[in-house]
Amino acid sequence: MKRFSQLVFLFSAFFGLQAAFVSAQVLSPEDDGPIVKVERLYHNNEVIEFPLPREIDQLFSVRHWEQINVREKMNHHLYYPVMALPDRKSLFDVLIDGIMNEGTIMEVFAEDRFELPYTPEEIQNNVMTIDTFFNPDDPFIIDFIDTITVTAKDVLYYRVKSDWYFDKRRGQMENYIIGIAPIVQNPKTKDIYPLFWVWFPDARYALATNICFNRHNNAARLSYDDIFKARMFDAIIIKEDNVYDRAIADYKRQSALDKLLESKKIKQTLRNYENDLWEF
Repeated sequence: MKRFSQLVFLFSAFFGLQAAFVSAQVLSPEDDGPIVKVERLYHNNEVIEFPLPREIDQLFSVRHWEQINVREKMNHHLYYPVMALPDRKSLFDVLIDGIMNEGTIMEVFAEDRFELPYTPEEIQNNVMTIDTFFNPDDPFIIDFIDTITVTAKDVLYYRVKSDWYFDKRRGQMENYIIGIAPIVQNPKTKDIYPLFWVWFPDARYALATNICFNRHNNAARLSYDDIFKARMFDAIIIKEDNVYDRAIADYKRQSALDKLLESKKIKQTLRNYENDLWEF
């Protein structure tokens, strides 16, 4: 009888602790479901450094410029939401907040060679323009002021500059991203241009502390840094480093199909190089 009482006590204690543990998962309505909000938002993420090889281990290297079309279904996780949500925002808003509000992104430039740095004021002027309309009868009277702001919905592409290199010590091809630029369409003039270039290593902290939607598993949220490290996007090559310093569009002018085929040819050449290094 005593042994039976002990077993009943142990089972009661076990299930009581389990129920208390389960009930403790949701602490308040602010916690977004059974997963604690702070953990889901990746506020405590750390930037994991890329495994850069020694110079002697870099058997091969080539530089590519790629273009990510955010209107493609595979790249929607970089474009949406166009209006920031409490727990998630688009890649454009992550970059803008890191540059202008949080101060986590400091290395911003006007071009992809990273020689002409932008000040926060210059970036502000690029993102927001103010048009002043004067009274036609009296040029000293202002009729109204129109503010035009480039937002996430105006992004058409992202341009990525990266190096592919073969690490002979690890026996695999690696990709090192150097810079990223949002290509936007001005809401007023309809011009398409790169808004700025961000030096990617400086932006990794902002990318690692913001989550991106995972359409396959909502419980396994990925940060934007994870997305770029794993190359979870579809892109076409618009330029490969060459002696003439010309883009694909400069020598494939017949049609868009010719440019796409040239891009796929460059990708296949890279795959063939890696495969040809293996011996069986």
